[in-house]
Amino acid sequence: TETNILRNKSRKINMNKRITNEPQQPSISQFLDTRAGQYSMNHPQQKAITNALLRDLIIGCNLPLSVVENKSFRHFLTVVDSKYSPICRRTMTSKIEDLAAEKHLMLKTQLSQTDHVSVTVDIWSDRKMRGFLGITVHWIQKEIERLEVKSKLLAFERFKGSHTGERICEKFEAVCDEYNIKDKLDYIISDNAANMRKAFTVCFPSEQGEEPDDNHHLDDPELWHDLPLEDQETVGASLGKKHRLQCFAHTLQLVVRDGLTETKVASPALSKLSKLSSLLHTSTTLKDVFETEFGERKSIPASVITRWNSTVRQVKAVLQCEHLKLCAVLEKAGHKKLLFTIREWNLLKEMVDILKPFEEATDLTKGEKIVTISAVVPSVLSLNHHLEKLKPQVRFLNGLVSSLQASLNKRFLGIFINPVYLKAAALDPAFSLLWVEHHVLFCRCYLDVFSDLILENDVQTSPALQLSHYLHIADGQNALLFWAMNMHTLPSLFNVATRVLAVPACSAPVERVFSYGGIILRPHRAQMTDRLLASLVFCKCNAE
Repeated sequence: TETNILRNKSRKINMNKRITNEPQQPSISQFLDTRAGQYSMNHPQQKAITNALLRDLIIGCNLPLSVVENKSFRHFLTVVDSKYSPICRRTMTSKIEDLAAEKHLMLKTQLSQTDHVSVTVDIWSDRKMRGFLGITVHWIQKEIERLEVKSKLLAFERFKGSHTGERICEKFEAVCDEYNIKDKLDYIISDNAANMRKAFTVCFPSEQGEEPDDNHHLDDPELWHDLPLEDQETVGASLGKKHRLQCFAHTLQLVVRDGLTETKVASPALSKLSKLSSLLHTSTTLKDVFETEFGERKSIPASVITRWNSTVRQVKAVLQCEHLKLCAVLEKAGHKKLLFTIREWNLLKEMVDILKPFEEATDLTKGEKIVTISAVVPSVLSLNHHLEKLKPQVRFLNGLVSSLQASLNKRFLGIFINPVYLKAAALDPAFSLLWVEHHVLFCRCYLDVFSDLILENDVQTSPALQLSHYLHIADGQNALLFWAMNMHTLPSLFNVATRVLAVPACSAPVERVFSYGGIILRPHRAQMTDRLLASLVFCKCNAE
């Protein structure tokens, strides 16, 4: 009937309205339309932006991987280039691992083209107490008519289990075999921990039947109180070889620690300074009064027990405050017990004067892309001269000067026996033989040492003439520039120079690796896998 027809039409109209008002799934054609004009994954600009995100932001700026999925960051990318297609976190992780593998192959290629390398080694634990073994590799590379000190991260690998010498050695040898450098390895620089000394005794044992020669080791056996006697003898024998060198900066730190430990007269002033520093980081009352007087940017850093130079920085910081004003601030804040007497204030000033050259020597030998080992012998001699000159001048810290000098002579005696330090100092034109007293130049033993620097004769000029010519023209020049200019004039000396000058003076390069690891593994990223952390650190340290 007509009524039924009208009713059915009404139902269809209402149904169509409901269907129209409901959200509809987009069709394939609609999806393709929204993608129109965007880069494909293989487009050069798409690759360039993704590569920049990886290298500059994730690795260079240490941004978390989650940033690539952040809504605001993705909006930022549309403003930068609306055609760019953002990638997900999983894709970015995969690209990090691919980049690490690529850099690994590049490093293997570079190392295959050099004949001599040295390494620094250390172990670090992250916030989750996971152990990592860090190894950096160093050599001097000739590029056309230019020389460059190369410093690369060789390995940053998870180290499970106890940190015994044998296990460190086993892991270290595996890394050397992976890069085919064991036969090219000249020196291993590590700190003075017993497990490190033990490790490289195992790696490079003495010849069968070879008698230990205590005159050729670098470390003083009397300092190895944390090793059993039989292990001390084994280490002493192996260090008679050419392989392990002590970290100069770490040993210098031990010298200063010895001096400060033996100097009881400075303890009250340093104790007050430590408490003052602590209060400035915990007491809002004292901090407000202190900043009102000295400014908001003024503070006194905390001292780190394992780093003597942090104590020096602390003393320097408090001495920048006016003594009387600081006393007034402490009295106003209710800390009269921390007032420094005039004697204590002058004692702190004298301490800075005594220790400042030690700080400078440490900084001088912690460079990574420069020659550092040549400064070891001149630095030790200069420090000894500095202390000798201070003896009649000091008023309060005579004991500190005497203790420092005794420890310096004890801990660094071996550097005047180990030929690598003498060679490096002599073949750096910045030092040449200026560190040797004039009347010693004609001593037969020194002439023999420097004559032995030449390993083989040259067809055009004798090694003796080369050495004589070098000593005549060396006049404070930069070592890398000098040898780049004279590689053809002094070929025999050039080969020796580029070999010994590549050796790092201390283990600072591998310590920087762990600093990067600590920055990357911030507290809110503590759940990062050890594989991803290792890849990020490897890419970070080997970035061009």
